[in-house]
Amino acid sequence: MPQLGRRLRSLRFLQSLRFTFGLAPTGFAASRETGDPALEHALAGPATLCGIPRRRVTVYRHPFVARKRPGSCPRCRAKAVDAPSGP
Repeated sequence: MPQLGRRLRSLRFLQSLRFTFGLAPTGFAASRETGDPALEHALAGPATLCGIPRRRVTVYRHPFVARKRPGSCPRCRAKAVDAPSGP
């Protein structure tokens, strides 16, 4: 159980930094390519992070999760993890 307490303290510390500096993780909308819904992609503006144009994807109302999951695009996942935080 001591590890759980350490994790909670570090999470609280990170949340306090976010509040202090006004930074939040960048979020991306989840989307799937129209006609080929095998992989979930991260949509950022006019295209997905891996380069598929917005007109060729169906956008969903839930956020893209950058965890390693069997149904997510590996290129979008890598770019989502590397995305900078924003205000």
